[in-house]
Amino acid sequence: MRKNIFVTGLPGCGKTTLIEKIASGIEVPVAGFITREIRERGKKVGFSIDTFGGPKGILAYVGEEGPLWVGKYAVRIETLENLAIPSLSAGSPDILVVIDEIGKMECLSPAFRRAVLDVLDSVNPVLGCASSLRRLAQS
Repeated sequence: MRKNIFVTGLPGCGKTTLIEKIASGIEVPVAGFITREIRERGKKVGFSIDTFGGPKGILAYVGEEGPLWVGKYAVRIETLENLAIPSLSAGSPDILVVIDEIGKMECLSPAFRRAVLDVLDSVNPVLGCASSLRRLAQS
């Protein structure tokens, strides 16, 4: 029986750190992505998406123009859809899929929400984190 495990909690409580430690400490292939803070001079100015074994990109950044915003961050939906979504496709059932963060920014993309629901219904085990999973079901 497959299991999908999610860690939830407030921002800054260590969800991503826990997910990274688990993913790096197991002996199975890993797909998916990690969302990291971007800091400049000690201040949080954005977020990046780092795929396992693949490309990285900026998800959101302060001071940019854009049609979609979460707080002070302009969200780059194209980065999410071009990097995170493909990283969720596992080539075989023995691959652990890591989804680090299902949050407000990520859920702005209907395509991302569909991709997450698809991988949750797949044969692959999923390890993820989210501030709230309620956003995932919203259309």
